[in-house]
Amino acid sequence: MTRAFPPVCLTIGVSDSSGGSGIQADIKAIAAQECYAASVVVGVIAQSFSGTKGSFQIPESFVHTQLDAVIDELPVKVVKVGMVPSVATIRVIGRWLREHPKLQVVVDPVAADSRGIPILQPEMVTALCEELMPRATVTTPNRFEAALLSGMEECLSVEDMQQAATTIFKRFGCPVVVTGGGLTDRTIDVLCGLDGVSHIDAPTHKRSKVHGAGCAHSAVISACLARGLNLRDAIYHAKHYVSAAIANAPVLENGRGTLWHSVKVNAEAINVGSGAYHILPDRS
Repeated sequence: MTRAFPPVCLTIGVSDSSGGSGIQADIKAIAAQECYAASVVVGVIAQSFSGTKGSFQIPESFVHTQLDAVIDELPVKVVKVGMVPSVATIRVIGRWLREHPKLQVVVDPVAADSRGIPILQPEMVTALCEELMPRATVTTPNRFEAALLSGMEECLSVEDMQQAATTIFKRFGCPVVVTGGGLTDRTIDVLCGLDGVSHIDAPTHKRSKVHGAGCAHSAVISACLARGLNLRDAIYHAKHYVSAAIANAPVLENGRGTLWHSVKVNAEAINVGSGAYHILPDRS
């Protein structure tokens, strides 16, 4: 009997030669949700777990060729946009998304790393806001990226995250999940949408040198949306999956590692009042 084709997610981003983040992390995370991952590569980074040694941008004309090649045959349901390294490429992607208005879009605005160091130039952040954010079904900035998108000088507390999320939601009209790793002994994310603001928290696992969590988080949300989950359930599942993948992270002798995408989770959340949710441990 012929196997039915699984839900299709398209991830747009850069190739990370270490496999820990970028397109490679997205494909692993999407496949772990029993979805099919197609990809459009906009840049190639020579990267190890320890750092970056070089990069190469794919010409924007060939980015457009890749986009058309994917959509011509595959039944794409959700597009995830990660790091895009040039204004011209951001505009190509923005135009293409406007030509396909039925696609759900998850924008992971990779503009600053987990330490708060900016990755994109100011003109690229402006292009991202003009071209991609208005098309987003949901956006998933970390707290440093949320500060850039909201015009705040810094985002150093849960209260700051809530303010940033509210500002971004009002500005762009899409639900926002501001991820807050590193703030407390639990990782607290702030979700802002039409039904207000809520907090989602899970245990913090001491894996300070594990990278790729942000990529996996947005990729899992994309896959869950493609499978037909509602947005809130997709966000809860992504939170729990990433927490489990960090807890099971393989680590090299030098202390650096990456998420383990073969984890199996049974995501469950309980409402603890005042718009706050806890992610419960997997009982399987």
